[in-house]
Amino acid sequence: MGAPHKHKPFLKPIEKGIQRHEVVVLADLGWGYKWISKKTGVPVLMVQGIVQRYRMYGQQDEGPRSGCPTLLSEANPQAIEHAMENDPEASLNNRTERLHGLKLKVE
Repeated sequence: MGAPHKHKPFLKPIEKGIQRHEVVVLADLGWGYKWISKKTGVPVLMVQGIVQRYRMYGQQDEGPRSGCPTLLSEANPQAIEHAMENDPEASLNNRTERLHGLKLKVE
C-alpha cells in the first residue's frame, strides 16, 4: 500500500512562479526529475511538464485556460478570502450573509 496522500497548502500565483523558476533552474543545473521533486515538493510528473514546457516554448508559467473568463474583479477574491479567514468557525448561513454584505463587483 502506498504512502498516505499529503495535502499541500494552496500556493498563491507568485509562490507558484517562484517554485516553477526553482524547478527550471535545478533542471538546468542537471538535476533529475526525482531529485527536483524531493527538493521542491512538486510531484515528478509536474516537474517533468514544467521542464519540458520551458525547453520547448521558453516559458515557465501555464498557458491560458479554456472556458469562460471569471466574472469577478481583481479585488473580489482577496475580499472573499479575508472574509472567510476572519471567522473560520462561522456557520454556512453566517458566511453567506457576510459574502452578500461584501457587494462584490461582477464584470
